[in-house]
Amino acid sequence: MHDDGVDVALARLLTNGQGALDGGDWATARHCFEEALRLEETAEGLDGLAQVLFCEGDYAGAIERREQAFARFRDAGDDVAAAVSARVIGYLYAVVYGNGAAFNGCLSRARTLIEAAGDCPERARIELTQAAVTADPVARERHLTTAVEIARRHGDTDTVFDVMSHRGLHLVARGDVDEGMALLDEALAAAAGGEVHDLVAIGSMYCKMLHACELTYDVRRAEDWLELADRFVAHTNRLPISAICRTHYGGILIAAGRWSDAEGELDTSIRLYEQTYRALRAAAVVRLALLRVRQGRLEEAAQLLVGAEHDAYAVRPQVELHLARGEAELAVARIERFFREHAETELTAPVLLLLVQAQLNQQQPAAAAEVSAQLRGLNATRPNRLLGALADHACGLVAADTEAAGYLEAALVAFGKLGLPLEEARARLDLAGVLATARPALALVEARAALERFQALAAARDAAAATSLLRRLGVRGHAGLRGTGTLTTREQEVLELIGQGMSNRDIAAHLFVSHRTVEHHVSNILAKLGLTSRAEATVWRLRRP
Repeated sequence: MHDDGVDVALARLLTNGQGALDGGDWATARHCFEEALRLEETAEGLDGLAQVLFCEGDYAGAIERREQAFARFRDAGDDVAAAVSARVIGYLYAVVYGNGAAFNGCLSRARTLIEAAGDCPERARIELTQAAVTADPVARERHLTTAVEIARRHGDTDTVFDVMSHRGLHLVARGDVDEGMALLDEALAAAAGGEVHDLVAIGSMYCKMLHACELTYDVRRAEDWLELADRFVAHTNRLPISAICRTHYGGILIAAGRWSDAEGELDTSIRLYEQTYRALRAAAVVRLALLRVRQGRLEEAAQLLVGAEHDAYAVRPQVELHLARGEAELAVARIERFFREHAETELTAPVLLLLVQAQLNQQQPAAAAEVSAQLRGLNATRPNRLLGALADHACGLVAADTEAAGYLEAALVAFGKLGLPLEEARARLDLAGVLATARPALALVEARAALERFQALAAARDAAAATSLLRRLGVRGHAGLRGTGTLTTREQEVLELIGQGMSNRDIAAHLFVSHRTVEHHVSNILAKLGLTSRAEATVWRLRRP
């Protein structure tokens, strides 16, 4: 028989520990639960300490304590608490270790236990988890509907708003942007107003909002919510949320042409993933690879993509890398494999445009025209500005010259309004190519404008393509081709050493920097000066006093 005084002390410690957890005071929570476990090793004490360890980033410790708590809950016949433990253990195995088998096993165990327990709030959370991991939109909606019905019956507002944010993200992903964003805004407003208490749910809502902003290139909305997400992280020390949010924000900044800022966000995200959800690190890495391809740093991009073969988001940098290397056949094969393995997703439309470009590079205009028509069909079904711009660009690439100019003009205007400078400049350069024969003077204007944008972005490969077209239009030498960007002091040093005939490796040794850093400087120099090779840079430097 327990001593009444011990029971009272134990209950007080457990209550105080949970209160400290809810308030984000990990040190106090740890002290309370450890003291409680010294009095008696209960399932509640083990579960509380597991939550503290999770918040502190000790995921191995959190799994161990959760597994111990699970066993004690099962011994006590508390199937609901055991189901919670099983679900959380599976989640940790997935996000920290990338162990899909353990995740599936734990989720199945949680489902079995909840079915025996009957209707309860945990059943709603399991339904929500199933919705998050299924690729079948019909099954997803079924799980979400069940989750919200159960949650409302039990007054579980945390799950109600979490479901709302899930629905919002999926609406945005399928093209219903206004409706989806309205749900995401409402869910986060509820969290900010204190209607949501579960820290994991709140963090998940911030991540889904930033993901939706990335899909729609909504930079302003992303900046507003990221500021609040940073406050949430500062208050709760939820570093994994910071890593995930910054991954999506980095993707937004790439699209917006703020490449230096994007690199900083993605570097920070990768570092935070190393400390937290290591299995999710690839999300930031593939976005950094896309940035490297667009900067013309192809070898770095290829290295970053090693091991990303089955990551859905890797398809864009992989295909752009193939196209940059002149590997159109590999680009088409990569895209076809992507569509075999994945149902329609938010990546479908951008990847279809890449497929059109790859098929044209393969001299397959009929196939490219079919894909262009598919893009038009998607926009007709769920029209939005981004889909419309992508469809117009694709149509401009496959249409006859008389029609192509109109499509490309519409595309570059739409990309400009969306704040997508690289896409706008690429459409403008394609327009210049269409106009080159019949209206060379106008083509020259468009090509120059495209080149200036590429140079401002330091998009070396695209700048080289614009320079090549300008030469075909009769521009000689570098007059009018130099970028408006000013070389930094370090870039001037690198250019001087290029002029002395040094290789990149020699320059790296001379300046005590990495070989990749030199490659980055060389790419920027070529883009800013409107040059296409190191040889041209050498000549350019030798002609200067």
